[in-house]
Parts: sequence; C-alpha cells; structure tokens
Amino acid sequence: MLKRLSLLLIPILTSVSLEAAESDLLFQSTERLEITITAPFGRIDKERDKEIEYAGVLSYVDSAGATINLDVELAVRGNYRLIKSNCRYSQLWVDLKRGQLEGTLFANQNRLKLVVQCGRQNRYADYLVREQQVYTMFSEISDYDFGTRLLNVTYVDSEDEDDVRTHVAFFIEHQNRLADRFGMDKVESNGISRTELNARQGVLVSLFMFLIGNTDYSIIRGPENDACCHNSKLLVNADGEYFPIPYDFDASGFVDASYAPEPRPDFNLRSNRSRLYRGFCVPDDILSAAIKTYQDAKEGLNTIIGDTTYIGVRAVNRTIKFVDSFYEVINNPRKLQREIVRGCR
Repeated sequence: MLKRLSLLLIPILTSVSLEAAESDLLFQSTERLEITITAPFGRIDKERDKEIEYAGVLSYVDSAGATINLDVELAVRGNYRLIKSNCRYSQLWVDLKRGQLEGTLFANQNRLKLVVQCGRQNRYADYLVREQQVYTMFSEISDYDFGTRLLNVTYVDSEDEDDVRTHVAFFIEHQNRLADRFGMDKVESNGISRTELNARQGVLVSLFMFLIGNTDYSIIRGPENDACCHNSKLLVNADGEYFPIPYDFDASGFVDASYAPEPRPDFNLRSNRSRLYRGFCVPDDILSAAIKTYQDAKEGLNTIIGDTTYIGVRAVNRTIKFVDSFYEVINNPRKLQREIVRGCR
C-alpha cells in the first residue's frame, strides 16, 4: 500500500496532522527530483565545521517549466560520514527561508537533511540508492516513518566555476514535520525506559534492523549529551507512549557500504552482513502480530528492492537473497525461537 494513502487510514491521526501530511508536496512523489545547489563546496568539504553556515542557492524547475531559485544556508552534519577518510563529500543540513517557500515544492519545509553521495565512484551511488530504499521499505512495515525524496543534485562551487558535479542524493523529512504529521511531540531527553515504548512499534523497528543487518542503533538511549536516540528519533503521543522512528542505515548489511564501521567486537559478528537481534522481549501476541506484518509485506519489499532503475541486476539479486535469508528465520519456528525469541533482551 502506498505510504501516503495508508496514512489516510490511520484513525488516530488528527485533522491537523492529516493537513500537514497533505501539504508536504516534497515527499508525496517517488519521482527523482532534479535540483542544483550553488555554494562554496570546496570550503565546506575542507572545513567540515558544524558551527559554520554557508550561504547558497537551491534551484529546480517547477511543473510549469519555470526555474525556482531559493536562498539556503548549508551546514555540515553527522559524525562518522563527516570524517574525510570515510567520505569525500560532507553530509548536509539545508536550511530554507520560509518567506520564499509559499507555492513551491518546498512549502512547509524549514530544515532538511541532505544525504550526500560519499564519493565519486559508481558504488557510492549504489550505496545511497540502497539506503533510500531502506526508508521506503520501512514505510511498508510501519505507519510511522521518515519521508524521503530521491534526488539528482548538481553541485556548483560558487568559488570555483570549474568545480561542478552531479550525484544522486536524497532529502529526509525533519523531525519537527514528522511530529506534526502524526500529531505527536518530539522528544528531547537523552533516554527513556523500555517499558515506555509502544511495544508494537518497538518490535517492528527491532525486527527491521535484524532484516537489514544493522546493529548500530538504540531505540531508548541517545549518545552522551544528545537527544534520544542513536540512529532513531522518538515521538511521544498524548498517552505517553514513545514511538521510535529509525534513520541512518549506511552501516547495515543491506547497504553494505565499503566505508561502514565494523560491528562492535562484543557482538561477535563476522561482518555487517551478519545478523544479531537486539530487540526487547515482548508478549507472544505482539511478536506474532509483528512477524505477520513482515510476512504480509514481503511482496511489497521485493518490489522495492527488485527495482533496477538505479541499481544493477546483479546487485539487486544479491540484495534479494539477503532479505530472503531474514524470511528463512521468521518463517521457521526453530530458527525464530533461537534467533529472535531467545535473543531478545
């Protein structure tokens, strides 16, 4: 089911949050968007200073054929991908000016994450497209997910007219808009108790991380002196239930990026393609319902990962086999018991 249509069926959404979802045009299409960003990228990628903002211009052609120019401020972000030896190009925040956005594709946006292709080689484009696929896959599993939009970005260095490159990228919805969309509040505290989690959402996220081969996350605790959580954000509803929404999947076996860090030594995993379930223990009925959600979603997931528009057939087939190995676990009672039920915390 298409994510935006499925949102209309969620009874707990308020009319306000429905209006917010309707108004976010940027994330309502799966078509790859062509944009140009002009900014001092040579300095940005050299300095990599989170305290500096860089003035730039974002341009795109609207549905009427008119070129729209929007003033933006760019700032580098992230941690691991911000290290030069890991990524040649910096991950970015794109801050827009609200007064320029009415009637544009970026209406109601304020600040967006731009996931940037790490290097020039084709494999980096494959990593990025696969990572964006992961967000789309999670939207097949859960009604609570970050919106994304795949892009073709032409980067023009405003201080060097000969420095022009075009790479794939994608935007990620800001947490503030995410909270508005679902009629919840974002969480600024460093952590919560596992008993405060919405059990269904918690187990859906944990199974998803097991599916994609990702151990680099937490759904109840953030890094020291930072808001919760690690590679996931928390929203809280009026009843005080917390909903983790995952992001940042480049360390997963699904993406299989060459620059990704190795799993923690205490996990005893051979590589990021190995799986370890790190979810919390939940009642049998909640786990069974979550497993059925994944079983019912298999066809939709295969459609997403089987798309060869931007990824070669060989890579797609390898990814399908990786996902099939997850289903071999959840569809086999003995493997499910050994790897999930006994493996929960």
